[in-house]
Amino acid sequence: MPKQKRYIPLKDDDFFNWQGNFVNLVVTNAPAWGIPAPSVAALVARRATFEPLYTTAQNKTTRNRADVLAFRQSRKLYEKEIRALAKSYLMFNPLVTDEDRMDMGLTIRDTEPSPGKPITTVPIVGLKGLGGGDIEVRCRVTTDRTMCSMHPDANAVDYRYVTVESGDVPPSDPEDCPKADSQPKAKFVLRAGAKNSGKRFYGFFRWLNNRRPRQEGPWSNPISVVVS
Repeated sequence: MPKQKRYIPLKDDDFFNWQGNFVNLVVTNAPAWGIPAPSVAALVARRATFEPLYTTAQNKTTRNRADVLAFRQSRKLYEKEIRALAKSYLMFNPLVTDEDRMDMGLTIRDTEPSPGKPITTVPIVGLKGLGGGDIEVRCRVTTDRTMCSMHPDANAVDYRYVTVESGDVPPSDPEDCPKADSQPKAKFVLRAGAKNSGKRFYGFFRWLNNRRPRQEGPWSNPISVVVS
């Protein structure tokens, strides 16, 4: 469905035609849309003032400077009246459909979130056993940095892992790892559990943006460390 940023036309002729349709639809549908009668009456009165001033100002042969200034002031006040009514009773009114708004030439709110940039790189991950089954995880974006860093289009690090006995076959795919979590920081402590001390930890890591719509980067290769 098309979206419009500015719904009030700039050109005077376009505005004149647009406002006529707008006011007619408001008057016709006001009861169904729950628009108070005084608000409708004020809009109609503003139209009644504006239209003859527009007609006079468009006649380049007979108009004078005062006619043009009166028209400009009237249009300014009229637009203000229209915007106030639209904001109060049309833009967010559940009784008014998007089709109704399109018929009036109003902005259609975009309720679908814009997709984020695709994440195409994997985090560079360093693991360090801290003892007690804890593992320090340090992620960064590029190889030319030593400090931890979050991908600019991500807000978390997503990971899957498994701990296995020394000599067991390591996982070849993230789906082989039964444990999963995510962390909002590039440096964090993963608690593998003291009972797993001496086992080998294998983890897959990726950048994640968990805001709508969700964006996920590719998984890293398995990264390993002995749980201490």
